[in-house]
Amino acid sequence: MKGIDVLWEGRIKNMAFNICDAKSGKTIDVVLDRTIDNLEKYFNYYLKETRLKVKYVVMDMYKPYIGLIKNMFSNALIIIDMFHIVQLISRSLNKTRIKIMKKDKLNYRKYKRYFRLLFKPRLELDSSYWKKYICFKNLMTEVDIVNYLLEQSDELKATYNLYQSILYSLQRKDYKLFDKIIKQDYKNISEYMNTSLNTLREYSCYIKNTLEQPYNNGVMERNNNTCKLIKRNAYGYRNFNNFKAKILIITNLFRKPKKAMKINSSLLNV
Repeated sequence: MKGIDVLWEGRIKNMAFNICDAKSGKTIDVVLDRTIDNLEKYFNYYLKETRLKVKYVVMDMYKPYIGLIKNMFSNALIIIDMFHIVQLISRSLNKTRIKIMKKDKLNYRKYKRYFRLLFKPRLELDSSYWKKYICFKNLMTEVDIVNYLLEQSDELKATYNLYQSILYSLQRKDYKLFDKIIKQDYKNISEYMNTSLNTLREYSCYIKNTLEQPYNNGVMERNNNTCKLIKRNAYGYRNFNNFKAKILIITNLFRKPKKAMKINSSLLNV
């Protein structure tokens, strides 16, 4: 299985295309130019029989790359990384909050101070511990604060409810529920969430693979972070080949292999 992502190569002012093995975490290659024409030439160096052996490709919601993967790896199942799905709806909710916050000067500080509670899964909000919160005169719980913020705006309330519904379906890995939610028509939601909803509908078939398969781009993001650390510690690289060589050496030779999970035999009751 392969994970793909892009990273910024600052000195050369270009985006590099990072390919890694999503199971072992080893870097397969780093390609300087991420344009589709260049990537097609690059992947055509591999024999077609080799490319047909790729079973899964984990990626973000970048449409040009989906066409590239279908063309180059026709047998591969495309999986949208869960992090990018949640990030999409979280940003929409946050933009809505900021929009409402700027208009409501009376509750500006409350929206600004307690915004994290809006992104917290609804079932994880505390409803039993009462205490004094800044900006509120009475004793409150986390649920009370969220309810107060939502009551100030119908648009924020509708957007928040949709966000929580989608988040719940993703956490349960329930595609039928997810598909039912995104296919409905919603009133009063913000234009930001409406745009995200259309995006989810467009990539729905790939999100189904995300919920049915155990793979994600966590290893890929770790690899990208390693590349950024290498570049920062060296104060940048003038020569891309030297940068690429350093990445391959560190991520492939000096990285410890992932430990296998230990399973308690007493739990294996069939």
